[in-house]
Amino acid sequence: MQKLFKKLPFLYIAIFVLIACKTFSVVEPPGVGEKAELGYAVCDPIITAVEQYKIDKGAYPETLEQLVPDYLYEVSTEVNGQPISYTKIESGFSLAFHYIGPGMNTCTYTPEDKWKCSGAY
Repeated sequence: MQKLFKKLPFLYIAIFVLIACKTFSVVEPPGVGEKAELGYAVCDPIITAVEQYKIDKGAYPETLEQLVPDYLYEVSTEVNGQPISYTKIESGFSLAFHYIGPGMNTCTYTPEDKWKCSGAY
């Protein structure tokens, strides 16, 4: 009986590890899940408008505000309670959104790479 009590803490640790592995195995990778899908849905019309602006004007806009009112009625400035960021770069542009849960995640769109997401959790 004494040997059993000595092994009991190890049993509790094994059960804890098993539960933790089961719990964390359902964590979705960055770019997957409800918050990521919402980010894509909010950003897709912006991407379409930016691309149409380039077709019409020969260059990407300096700011998203240049899309209003000819390309968009209004520009969404945030999604999932986090800001959307746009940057015109030499080879094109980047558009990014962020979301929390689990951890902090960022999804960035560029014409060359399309969507790439990363996160820390």
